[in-house]
Amino acid sequence: MMVMTYFSLSMSAQTSVNISYEKVKHAQSMQWVCPKVDKYQNMLYSQRNDDYKVYANNIKYRIELYSNPEQPTDKYLVTQAIFNIENPLFDSKNLLSHISRWIMSEKKEWAKNLEMDLSEKAVRSTASVHVASHAAFIETFKVFVSPNLVIKLISDNKLLVSFSTNIYENGVYDSNNKRIRLIKDKISEVYPFAEKSSHKITYAKAYVGTYLYFWNFISALRNELNTNFTKDTKMLKQLSYEYSVDSLRAKYGEPTKVIAEQTTNHDIHKELRFYENAQKFIFMGKTIDFNDVMSCEIVDDPKFIPGRTTTYGLGFSIFGIGIGGADSYTTPNKTIHSYVVNVKIDNMGTPLIYLATGQNEQMANEIAAVFEYILRHQQSNKTSRPQKSKVVTKRTRR
Repeated sequence: MMVMTYFSLSMSAQTSVNISYEKVKHAQSMQWVCPKVDKYQNMLYSQRNDDYKVYANNIKYRIELYSNPEQPTDKYLVTQAIFNIENPLFDSKNLLSHISRWIMSEKKEWAKNLEMDLSEKAVRSTASVHVASHAAFIETFKVFVSPNLVIKLISDNKLLVSFSTNIYENGVYDSNNKRIRLIKDKISEVYPFAEKSSHKITYAKAYVGTYLYFWNFISALRNELNTNFTKDTKMLKQLSYEYSVDSLRAKYGEPTKVIAEQTTNHDIHKELRFYENAQKFIFMGKTIDFNDVMSCEIVDDPKFIPGRTTTYGLGFSIFGIGIGGADSYTTPNKTIHSYVVNVKIDNMGTPLIYLATGQNEQMANEIAAVFEYILRHQQSNKTSRPQKSKVVTKRTRR
């Protein structure tokens, strides 16, 4: 009977469930749903006005600042959205890793301070975000905010995205784009919350621009997940690997030896699995009898890179006569090895197995040693088969 592998999948902060490969393989695609994104983006668009002071006041009456319960006078511009995950079936580490990679590639301003907290199932970061510019006379005002970002799984089917900030950093630049001073103001103490504050148009643009940035970020994340994380492909590959391993164990028992690169991403098609009791080995999904092995050789095709001399410094020449001050640096000659193990098989369908190990000579020797063992210990059909050759090593000279 086939043994089915189960993978421990932590899907929420409180629970763990066992998910089979077949269930994940045939599961419906996930959907990341958040009507609030469209609602607020439409609202921001519908309240648009060419006069940013009017625009900011329109938004002010529809979105309140958040008051800190411990310090009611300390108010924050907060934007939060919850993604409801339809058909949730994923490993939380894979989800958070996917989000982190997307941020580093598409939202690079957040990459420097990005942290992934697996225990809390959260991604956190801070960044300096440009939200507004306003030219006035010979000066230009550029406003930045430095929000806290938290993306957190709050249950098995809900993902929270949250931004919060309470300070504007208003840089004043001259005609040469050189910052001549920096003004820091609390958002709640300038326009549109303080009608008599300075730089009304600048802060009106910053107020609107901050909300636009936050909701555009959330919208882009939702689109990314609905495009590229409707299936947890990494989890599926892991379960497929475990499923294949158990299938082979059910047929041939425990492997005598497995040769593979050291990696966290297991792939049975990149492994050599030897089953001595069954007298078989597996490569690239093909099962081959030990008795079909005819020969094995290691070939090294090295690439020689000659050293070079570089001269730098103040040296120069006049009429062919060198004047000092120059230094030279010489790089040594280098040889880059490229090892390949060729195994001939007495099978027209798979006559040759080509195993490239690159510069890894140790792995090439390990593979060759196993096939040498197989050639020495073949017991059946000796008289009817051609003489088996020994393992040899060839080096192509350049």
